[in-house]
Amino acid sequence: MNFFSKNRLVFWLLIFLVVINLTVLITFLVFYSHISNSSDQQLRENPGIALQKELSLSPEQSEKVEVIQSDYRNSTDPITANIRNYRAQLLEELAKNEPDTNLINKCMEEISFFQKQMQMASIRQYMALKEICTPVQCQRLSSLYFELYGCQGKGKGMGQGKGMMHQYRRGQGQQGRGNRIGNDSSAK
Repeated sequence: MNFFSKNRLVFWLLIFLVVINLTVLITFLVFYSHISNSSDQQLRENPGIALQKELSLSPEQSEKVEVIQSDYRNSTDPITANIRNYRAQLLEELAKNEPDTNLINKCMEEISFFQKQMQMASIRQYMALKEICTPVQCQRLSSLYFELYGCQGKGKGMGQGKGMMHQYRRGQGQQGRGNRIGNDSSAK
């Protein structure tokens, strides 16, 4: 009888601990999702805030960034609407049983034209941002644009890559055979 009462006590203790752990887990998930949703909403409402945090901008720089962002939005909103409209036309035409290839080509050309305008607006925005940034902020800005465009490498001037960093390891080349540049006798 004593054996069963000990097992019953352990069983109820385990149930109690499971309930406490589940309560803590649910509380954490609810609290964490609330914080991430509010921060995501703030970043979507004002992307300048994210840029300000990433680049550690001064208040004067932040004001200039807001003007640059506003100009960018004003110039790209109509372009974005045009791209959306032509994509809708393209999809409608593709959904037909016998799509008109001439209309498809026209839509593709228009979309390409507007995407080129978007790219030019992004370049103007980048150049304007670069003018107000310090050299360290310019490097971070460049890194942000590399991430934005989905490029794998860091890019020129954005820190040391593997090439130069490991070239002269302990006075030797990467494989420990010395620097082979301009050294024809070491080539096999």
